[in-house]
Amino acid sequence: MTTPPPPPVRRGYAINQWKPNFDDFTRREHHVRALKVIAACGFRGVELRAGTGRWDPLGRPASIAANYGSTTAFIRLVRDLGIEAVSSWYFDPGEPIDEELSHGRSVLAPDDHKAIAETIRPFAEFLAAAGGSRLVVRALPAAWRTGALTAGQIAVAGAGWNTVGAAAAEFGIGVTLHADCLSAAADDKTLAALLDATDPALVGLTIDTAELTLAGLDPVATYQRHAERVDHLHLKDTRHVDDAGERLAPHAEAAMMSAGGAREIERWFFECGTPGGLVDFPGLFDRLGASGYAGWAVFESEQTPNPSSSVMLNAWYAQHVLGC
Repeated sequence: MTTPPPPPVRRGYAINQWKPNFDDFTRREHHVRALKVIAACGFRGVELRAGTGRWDPLGRPASIAANYGSTTAFIRLVRDLGIEAVSSWYFDPGEPIDEELSHGRSVLAPDDHKAIAETIRPFAEFLAAAGGSRLVVRALPAAWRTGALTAGQIAVAGAGWNTVGAAAAEFGIGVTLHADCLSAAADDKTLAALLDATDPALVGLTIDTAELTLAGLDPVATYQRHAERVDHLHLKDTRHVDDAGERLAPHAEAAMMSAGGAREIERWFFECGTPGGLVDFPGLFDRLGASGYAGWAVFESEQTPNPSSSVMLNAWYAQHVLGC
């Protein structure tokens, strides 16, 4: 008897690329237009991004309820437009939350762990109702803020994510660590140590192809090394590697990511398969197939000048090159 093929990768799209300025994406018709494009291009999930305040109406379940009448009404709209699920939600505990009078919290601070766990409960509850499965969290703060981490600090972070993971698990949602290029987790040794410090039953790993590449890591090798922990994907391309270590310099969020750094890079991230792109997507998908990965693959293209065009380009590449 032959072994049946693994379930296909589920394709989703990240809503974040529509929000270069909050005032450009605050109205219902903006949301509907974006969701229609995502659905028309064959993506069956959408990933939201946590935010705060009235200028970010899709940033919190309470904000969605205030703008759509209820979270149930929004979930119904998403499904009526042809999207099966809100697959996931990205959350950075270090970002301010006006509704909680918080200037940001850190998983490196033990006293913040309980508050972070309480904060994510509404997101996990929403995801469970919306057919989602993953709360994607920024694994560690920016490296320029933390400096080199000690084993003790990594252990504290691991304990914090276990606490958050246990809170999300009450709703059947998994917590998955995301290492962006500025994060202290975008380092092979630190990432491995952080995964060792967390409970595999509660905490997984997101592979973000472009963020890892920009930080000087190989996303395919990172997947191979941690395949048993990988439960979510962010797929985008880049033409650049931070060989100069600018991601470690003070205020890299502004100096490097927004202003382009010393090379004055206009755009760090691109659609999958962009000419000159450095990510080996076919190689990654070969390994995904070999390991039986069946989670969400969320496509992104932050910094795009035309979000709808980027969705179409990513959809073509997914269908005609990656076969998903």
